[in-house]
Amino acid sequence: MSVESHDRATVPGNHTSDSPQGTSADVNGAAAAASAEFDKPESWTRIMGLPLHWFAIFFVVIAACAVLDVLPNTMLVSFAVVILVGGLLNWIGGRVPVLRNYGLPTVLAILTPTVLLHFGLFPESFAENMEIFTDGSEIGFIDFYVASLIAGSILGMPRALLLKVCARIAVPLLGTIAVVFVLIGTLGAVLGFGMREAVLFVAAPVMGGGVGAGIVPMSGIYADQLGGDAYSFVAQLIPAVIIANILTIFCAGVFNGMTYKGQQFFLGFNGNGQIVRVEGSADQFKAKPKPTGGTFNVLAIGLTTAATLFLAGTLIAEFVPGLHAYAWTILLAATIKIFGLMPAAFEDAVSTWFGFVSGTLTPALLVGISITYFEFDELGALLSDWRYPVLVLAAVLTAVIVSGALGWLVKMYYAETSIAIGMGMTDMGGTGDVAVVSAANRLELMPFLQVSSRIGGAIVLLVVSLLLPVIG
Repeated sequence: MSVESHDRATVPGNHTSDSPQGTSADVNGAAAAASAEFDKPESWTRIMGLPLHWFAIFFVVIAACAVLDVLPNTMLVSFAVVILVGGLLNWIGGRVPVLRNYGLPTVLAILTPTVLLHFGLFPESFAENMEIFTDGSEIGFIDFYVASLIAGSILGMPRALLLKVCARIAVPLLGTIAVVFVLIGTLGAVLGFGMREAVLFVAAPVMGGGVGAGIVPMSGIYADQLGGDAYSFVAQLIPAVIIANILTIFCAGVFNGMTYKGQQFFLGFNGNGQIVRVEGSADQFKAKPKPTGGTFNVLAIGLTTAATLFLAGTLIAEFVPGLHAYAWTILLAATIKIFGLMPAAFEDAVSTWFGFVSGTLTPALLVGISITYFEFDELGALLSDWRYPVLVLAAVLTAVIVSGALGWLVKMYYAETSIAIGMGMTDMGGTGDVAVVSAANRLELMPFLQVSSRIGGAIVLLVVSLLLPVIG
């Protein structure tokens, strides 16, 4: 080798070399080093994986821009604002013992921004930036998140879970939805609250699968069918979800206390984590490990696939009115999964993309929802009516009791079905599912709670889409 060629190949920063500047080992090593730094769990000294002082520096920059009124309403800047504000509130909630297991981080992210804004303690430029970014008619961060959630949660679910278990749990799932809607509507009429109001603003949100996949698309459906905007509808729907989530987690703890010694109050009551009383086990339907990373191409394909499914749902909604684009997207994703119409690599890509979005951007979405859709005055008006929390409590207890009974009739364990179906539908979804299985000490039921939250929530969206023309 000549001196010239040797210099070209070895001098750092010389880009004329025919050999690559770094080997794949170098790249992997750098990625591993970054993961080792930022994948550390949150603690008193770390927020979102960042050392506390670095998070503070980032936050001070956006706060200074807000104070000086030089905060541009662009997608790039908005991502920084919602991620940092959401990350801070999520971190604060996660530092409170006991209450963090009852959904406090989610509650803080949903309530704090709108409460602070109401009392003039939240920068107006922050609020304007977050509203433009989140609103579906502007930048549309909500559509970005919900489309990713629908496609990823359904396509990432094991096909055996949909085909085998869903055939069995269809009885408690559909039966519980029907009974809750009828009973709460009737009770609302008897108490003078109103059958229509009880069904649309108590039963539907409680059973709707949480905030991101339930309240957000539900508010859009209501706005389309009833007129007005989604802002006021979110404010009327979210309180039911928050109250129901707390009650559901309490019920899960009660079931754990009743069964932790293997108590059987009647034949088929306690499966000790096993949901089906006949052949098969939960292991047959175990979901793939939740993705924690992916190559750039995998994430790009996942994003594109989720977006295309949402666009297809929007296209169908244009020609077949009556169902919201979200509902059509759910039906498309379920059809693709059941009939195996998409290669497994695509499904894995969408699941990986969903894992990224749900794992990193959920607090960001919640603070955006708080500012964009939540009206503090309407929340106070709802909670001032004693019939409202009574109806929410009735909805949760009905779901827990009825789901267990219907599951028992189709050879499922009462306690496990109550937890997986009843509580899986009435919790907040996502963090609520985790809190429920933790409180019930039945982590193996997590896939079934996901079915309840996602598939059950999707069914509720379809039900309200069909009910609104009748009772709206």
